[in-house]
Amino acid sequence: MAKVRTARRAEADGVDGSPVLANSLFRRAIRGWAGYTGVGWPAASPDAMTPEAVVDGIVLLKEDHKTVEKLFKQFEKAGEDAHVEKRKIADKVIDELTTHTWIEEKIFYPAAREAAPDTKDHVLESIEEHHVVLWMLSELKDLDAADERFDAKMSVLMENVRHHVEEEEKEWFPEVRKAMGRNRLTELGEQMEAAKNKAPGEPLAVPSAKH
Repeated sequence: MAKVRTARRAEADGVDGSPVLANSLFRRAIRGWAGYTGVGWPAASPDAMTPEAVVDGIVLLKEDHKTVEKLFKQFEKAGEDAHVEKRKIADKVIDELTTHTWIEEKIFYPAAREAAPDTKDHVLESIEEHHVVLWMLSELKDLDAADERFDAKMSVLMENVRHHVEEEEKEWFPEVRKAMGRNRLTELGEQMEAAKNKAPGEPLAVPSAKH
């Protein structure tokens, strides 16, 4: 960066009275900047493009939704007798949704109610939906994938979760985003990302499952 500052100063002041030389120095300094592609301005550092760089709380939750939806589609595409594959997919769904509901209830929902009081009813409804989902996860956790009820329970779970996601993303996440602003959402995103490591592995350990 010292080279860049020197080159910019040279361009502004002129080096030996020559703007061309100053521009040349600036270009050479830029080429020494990590990530320069050789065309236009330097490319952004790969690290700067990763989700960990700036974590928006709502974006984080939506990414969780996408992850679960991909698992649902994998389950739906699995063959009728693909019991081993379906068991593995269900276990991933259980882990993802248990963690997701935990960080929402512990961090996001209280913050949403504080920032946007009008979302109170939405939050309460979401918590009740969590209650149903978590009990279903608990039942699926101990159910043999070859059991005739397994696919039926997964189908009902997927229907409930998809409804829950649609309501959150379309009906009240926009209101929360408007009320909180970027800085607060970034703060929440970082808190939720860190809290994932503390989430329980048991669905019934999530607060809404207990009442």
